[in-house]
Parts: sequence; structure tokens; C-alpha cells
Amino acid sequence: MTQRMHRQPTLKSIAAAAGVHPSTASRALNGHPDARVPPETLARIQKVARELGYEPNPWARSLRTQRTTMIGLVIPRLTDVVLAQMFEAAEERARILGYQAITVNTFDREESQREIVNRLIDRRVDGLVLATPTIDDQLLPVLAQDNFPFVLLNRAAGDHPSVRGDDELGGYLATRHLLEAGHRRIGHLAGPLTTSTGQFRLEGYKRALREFDVRFAPGLVRCGRFDAQSGLAAAEELLATRNRPTAVFAINDVSALATMAAARRRGLRVPDDLAVVGYNDSETAALLPIPLTSVHVPLPDMGHRAVELLIDRINGAAIESVVLPPRLVVRDSSARPAGAA
Repeated sequence: MTQRMHRQPTLKSIAAAAGVHPSTASRALNGHPDARVPPETLARIQKVARELGYEPNPWARSLRTQRTTMIGLVIPRLTDVVLAQMFEAAEERARILGYQAITVNTFDREESQREIVNRLIDRRVDGLVLATPTIDDQLLPVLAQDNFPFVLLNRAAGDHPSVRGDDELGGYLATRHLLEAGHRRIGHLAGPLTTSTGQFRLEGYKRALREFDVRFAPGLVRCGRFDAQSGLAAAEELLATRNRPTAVFAINDVSALATMAAARRRGLRVPDDLAVVGYNDSETAALLPIPLTSVHVPLPDMGHRAVELLIDRINGAAIESVVLPPRLVVRDSSARPAGAA
């Protein structure tokens, strides 16, 4: 006997299960600009739809709204497994809301961004989530002038709408933790200062130094990229100085791990000879032989929120930037007070 195919649930069956009128279910699930569905009702309808396996018909919606229900997700690099949590969450949220996310990688090259964005627009995406812009990015004013919907993710630029962590606060928390442990020569492996993440975390580092009356020493800062190789080169250079730092705050966990590797090469012990603090609190940070102190940022939540804001903007709603607070997770890599060894 031939097995019968599973029947696709209808808006009527979803509405009955959620206890709402079919028109309310339609507005909640099909991206109407004037949906006006209360958040708790929207969440209930979406939950029922997921449980029943509902999949909206993108072609029918496209004909009705003159939209493709596709969005572009422009990311700096595919190799960053930490930021991948954020991008995966963005793709998942887009799918739940009935959109397909087309993810493209710029290799964090500003010159690649314009070409990639133009290709996505040619494919008629309804909007863009951009995780690549620099502080003075020249593409953003062009998109804004053309009224093309976009939201920045993990980075900020001007007054363009964004979803990001409070990088200045994160840099401050990391550096204050090291200062409270007695360190006064604290190195900082910074990211590119053309990005808000690099610039704001450096500002947080400086604010903590000022609070403890510690003079900022430019020689204790090395700017690199966000990858392991540039982090290792910067850390080796910093640790080779005659009056080396006793602690290092790194721009991300990858650079923090590179710092620990550079320390091991020079015969330095972490945390006895060198305290290390990272950023982003990767899944492996707590599993290392010397668990890494790191600034935790709600990356999946950022991905969700960016897609939600973008779809609101596509639907004509006014949106505001979202800045989520970080928190410091203290582990063994910074456990000893300065000079304890």
C-alpha cells in the first residue's frame, strides 16, 4: 500500500489550534505590513505553526506583496566559529518568519562589500543584514538615500539602525577585572580601528585605565584583524618587549588563544606569569586546559533581533537600534592576582 503524504496544515487549522481567527493567523504568518498582532498572540501562533510543520507559500506571498521574501545576510568571514552562532540564529529566525536568507562572505574586505550588495539587490532581496560595515562606510548613505531596508549586525556606523553588544562596556569590564587583580601593565590586542568593535572595545579599555589612574601607554596596544594569525603575530610582538605586560585583554577569544600560545612559546605560564581575557565567550572557552576568562555577548539573540528589525523595516515600521549588555565570565586564565607567582 502506498503511504499517504503528510498533509500541509492550513491557516484555518493553525488558527483553531491557537484559538484565533484565521485572518489573525494569516497576518501573523504571512508578513502583512499592517499585521497589528499583539506580541504574545504572535508568539503563540508561530509556536503552533512550528509544531504543526506549517510552511508558508513564498510564491503566493510574492505575487501578493511584490516581494521575494528573500533577505541578504552579508558577513565578514565564514571561518569565525563564534560569530557563526549569530549568523545561524539570523538564518533560523528568517526561516521561521517566512524569509529565505542568502548568506555571503566578504572576507572582511570593504571593497568586496559593494559588489556583493549590488549582486544581492539585483537578485531582488527585500532587505539586508550587514555585519561588515566600517565606521565611515560609504555604502550605507547610498542605501539610505535609496530607501533600501537594511540593519547592521554586531557593528555600528553613524546613526544607521543596528543590533550589537555594548562593546565599550565589554572592554571596560575586561580591563577593570585585570586592574582589580592588581595588574597595571595591561596589553590590549585590538581589532581594526576602522570598525566599531575595535574602536569601542579600545575605548572601554582606556576608560577603565582612567578610572584606576593608570596612564594609557600606546606601546601596550597592538592592532590586528580578528583572526588567529594576526593575533599571534601581535601577541608575540607585545610579549617580546623589554617591559612586557603582566596581563592582556584580547579583542576576541581567537586572539586570546593566540596570546596563550605566544606566552607558552616564551616559557610564560598562564595565569601565573600572564593573565589573559578574551571576548565573545566561545563554547570552547570553558573547556580549555586553562579555561579562558571572556566577555559574554548574547550572539544568537543579536542574530534574531537583527532579522526581526529588518522585517519590521521592510514592512514600513520605524525601528531603533538595539544595544545588548555584555557580562564578564571569570575563569582560570585570569584567576591569580598580579605578582602572585
